[in-house]
Parts: sequence; structure tokens; C-alpha cells
Amino acid sequence: MEMSTLNTKKNDWFEQFGGYIILAGIIAVVAGFGISRIFNLWGLSSLIPVGIGGGVIIGFSAVMAVRKNWFSSEASRRKALVGTNVAIMSVFAACIFAVVGFLNNRHYERFDLTLTGKYSLSPKTKNILKNLDKPIVVTTLFNPGEMFYEQILDILKEYAYHTDKIKVESIDPLRNRTKVEELAKRLNISDLQLNTVVFECGEHSKHVQQSEVIEKQYPFKFKGEEAFTEAILNVTQEKQSAIYFVTGHGERQFEDFDRGGISGIANALKRDNCRVVPLDILTAKKIPDDCEVLVIAGPTKAYLTEELNIIRNYLENRGKLLLMLEPALSPNAPTGFKTLLPEYGIAVRDDVVVYNKVNMPLFGIQTVAEIYVGKDEYAEEHSITNDLKNYNTIIFGACPVDASPPNDQMPYQATVLMRAPEGSWGEIDVANLRQKKPEYNIDTDVQGPVSLAVAAQVKELPKAVTQSHPAMANDPSAKPQGARLVVFGDVNFVTNEYIENPGNADLFRNSVNWLAQKETQLGISAKPPDFRKATINPIQMKVIFWVSIAGIPVIPVIIGSIVWWKRRR
Repeated sequence: MEMSTLNTKKNDWFEQFGGYIILAGIIAVVAGFGISRIFNLWGLSSLIPVGIGGGVIIGFSAVMAVRKNWFSSEASRRKALVGTNVAIMSVFAACIFAVVGFLNNRHYERFDLTLTGKYSLSPKTKNILKNLDKPIVVTTLFNPGEMFYEQILDILKEYAYHTDKIKVESIDPLRNRTKVEELAKRLNISDLQLNTVVFECGEHSKHVQQSEVIEKQYPFKFKGEEAFTEAILNVTQEKQSAIYFVTGHGERQFEDFDRGGISGIANALKRDNCRVVPLDILTAKKIPDDCEVLVIAGPTKAYLTEELNIIRNYLENRGKLLLMLEPALSPNAPTGFKTLLPEYGIAVRDDVVVYNKVNMPLFGIQTVAEIYVGKDEYAEEHSITNDLKNYNTIIFGACPVDASPPNDQMPYQATVLMRAPEGSWGEIDVANLRQKKPEYNIDTDVQGPVSLAVAAQVKELPKAVTQSHPAMANDPSAKPQGARLVVFGDVNFVTNEYIENPGNADLFRNSVNWLAQKETQLGISAKPPDFRKATINPIQMKVIFWVSIAGIPVIPVIIGSIVWWKRRR
């Protein structure tokens, strides 16, 4: 009798609380799953409630099934069988969902279907990321309410998607001061500025301010890729590349912000982690030892023989020269390079390249000195121009620069980078170019298409070398010295007036990177985001106003009136 009373109490206890315990198990499983999603990982804090809750659900459900004799009759067995089948199918569905989620988290493809590739990185950035050999930690210190906060996180995720060397961490500086202090201590600085992105690589760090990511003037543009790629170059490269710009002969100045200056392209070099330095060769008496690329941007006065010899010695010792000749539309004074460049397989003329297939409204076919270089005019295969095929470069008032025919006596080999389109020619009558319309003279002018730029580099040392390179001729075991040259027949394409054209800046930057032997930085740079706006005139505004305020509400009134009229009959 006592035993029966005791079992009855137990049964009552189970009947009274069993359902609540199973419900608690379900809540524990849901809570564990929620914790895993909040911290984005499966740890003890999430696995323990899931395990305990799952055990409670299974155990108490089984006990409840036994105590209630779910399998005692045919109907109950059928009901239990259906319930068990549903439970098993649910478990299978959950497992399939988990496996699909696991695979989706690690193996997925991303597609950018926007017209301008808004969510894609530029080929240059991808190339840099592919060649990273050091881990980089990127920490965002942005308040989630800041402008472009989501875009910053999205593009950093895109960086991490393309390389496993980048780890991105986001810290809310207002809610997590402990992590901010830990980061400041790790960087060995007293305090961190809010709304910045910190790039760390070993002992090097770079702080990108919010003002560097957002265009200051309206319309506000997001420039995250340009700023972040520059930061990656800053923290991964041991030293800056020294780019020397020669002065003293009327060259374009990188501190000149006018339309004819080249401050824009100099700033682009600085963003590529380059150090831009002016150089007066006559004063220095030599090319500095740390010079990685020597740039001569449009000389208008002749170089002295002493200066040309200094440049020649620099080239013979693995020098890298980027020469842009001044457009010949201005008084064409000899600069001296016409005699130096043939030693490296490059031929320069004093003609002006003109083009006569521009169809202008009201004026018909016109001859112009502005040349549009497109896909068919670039070199078929050269690392400087390989990625430029889909972009136009505008050259203005160029002189022909061509590659000399191959010669076994010449240790240097020149390659044409681009030509003017069909219909162009080299006009020899430069003096009268402004007074009369140029016409092609088959006897005197240079037949098109005309070469506009050439790249030259040393090739395998031939059996017999030319006397123009005595250092190699006197030493039978001499090895090629590795000199590289890029010569353009124009300098206007890098001025502030033309640098915004799609291919101009990348053509120059690719040339500098090829000369400096930084092949990983070749490619197309990040483009400014496409900003579109609708321009609505006053009449269109009135139409929109009356259609939205009066037109749309009138429609149900009309329909209602028609229905009322029909039903009235």
C-alpha cells in the first residue's frame, strides 16, 4: 500500500513537471544555438546548453512514451510511429541544413552584377592581395552609426575573401573600451583616434582616417579601396620607392597644381608608397644611389653633355629611366636625348603626330593632334599595357617614338607600347602647323600608324656588343646590367588636365612599377565610385506632384463611381 502511494506520488511529479522540463530542454537548445550565432562560433557556452537540452528532450520524451504506454495498442503504436518518423525527418532536415550552411560558409562564389562593378576590387588590388606573404590584422574603430560604416565593413570582407593573409576585426569604440586599450597598448601609443581603420603587419601599422575614405566635397564618394590598398602597401613594404623627378630644363613640376602641372600623378605615386623627390643633376653631379626610377617629364631646354653622361652612367649601372618628351607643338628645341636613346634601341623624331579621322559636327573631317589610344593601338603583349585594353588613353601633341630594328650588336631590345590609330601620320612641317591645315605628304612625312611609346630593357648579352656600351665590350664576362627605359612622345597625358581620363594614370603608374620591377603592382587601379543623380526640371516636378497627390487618389474614386453607377441600375 505504501509502495503504491509512493509510485503514485512519483507519477504525479512526472505528470506535473515532465512537460515543463522538456520545454526547458527546448529553450536550452534554442539558447545554445542563439549564443553560437551571437559569437559566431561553437564554444562551451553554446555546446553545453545544446547538449544538456537535447539530452533532456530525448530522455524525458522516451520516459513519457513508456509511462503513457504509447506502444500498447495498435492506434497508439501507429501514432508513435508517425511521431517518431516526423522526429527523425526533422533531425535529418536539421542535419542537411547544418551541412549546407557549413559548406556555404567555406565554399561559395560571389558575383557582382552591378554595371560599374561597385562591389568588386580592382585587378591591381587583387594582384597585390594574391602576392601577400605576411599576415595583416585590420581593426575597424568605427561607431556603427557613422557614414559609410557598412561599406567599409563590406569592402574589408572583400579583401579577406581574396586572401587568407588578412584578418578583419571590428571594435565598437564606445562600448568596448577594454579592446581599444589593448589595441593601443599593442601599437605602443597612448590613445587611438575614433573612426579609423588600423592596418598592422609585424611592427608596422597604418591608421586610415575617416576623412581619407570619404570624399570631402559633395557628392560624398567612398574611396575605401584606394585608401586601404595604400595602407597595405605601407605596412608590408620595408621601404618606400624613391622616384626622382629631374628639374632645371623646363620640366613639368610635381608641385604645380595647375592644369599643366603633374601634382595629380605625383599624389598617385605617393599613394603607391613612393617617395617623390626633385633632382637637379648639375648640382648633385650624380643620380642618387637610392633612385629606383628617374623621371624626366617634358624638358623644353637642352641637356648638357655632362648631364647626359651622368644619365648614361646611371643607366649602365641598372638605372631605370622614364622619359616623357614635351609635345612638339611648342617651339621644338633639341633636348639631347635624340642622340642618347639610339644606344638603347629607341628612335625619336621631331615630327608631330596628327590624326585626320575626327568627324566634328558642322566642320566635317578634321585633323587634330589629340590621339585616342584604344584596344587596337596598345601593344599586343607587354605587362605595362596588358590590363589597359578596355581603357582609352588620350595623348596630345606627341612626337613619334619608335623601336629600332633588332640588331645582334645591340644589348638592348625595345618594344613598342602603343601606336596612333590608322589615318595618323608624323607631320614634318611643324613650323606651319598652327597657320595651315596639315596634309599628309608621302615624300616627307612619316607614314602611319605612328608609334607613340617604347619600352626597352637589356636582353641576353650578344657575342659581340656594340661600342656604345664599352663596359660590356671590354669585359667578356660582363653580364647585362639590367637597365630599363620607357619613353613617351608626350607629357600632356600625365598633366592634371588629362590625368582623369580612364587609361592615362594607370599607363604612367604601370610604367613606373615596371621600371621599378614591381610587377605585383601592375594593373588597373581603383576607380572613383559611379555617382548618378536624376535631374528634374520644374515641369517634370509639377507632373510628379500632381500625379502623386491628385492623380493616384482619384483612381479609386473613379472606379468607385463606376461601380456605384453600374449597381444603381
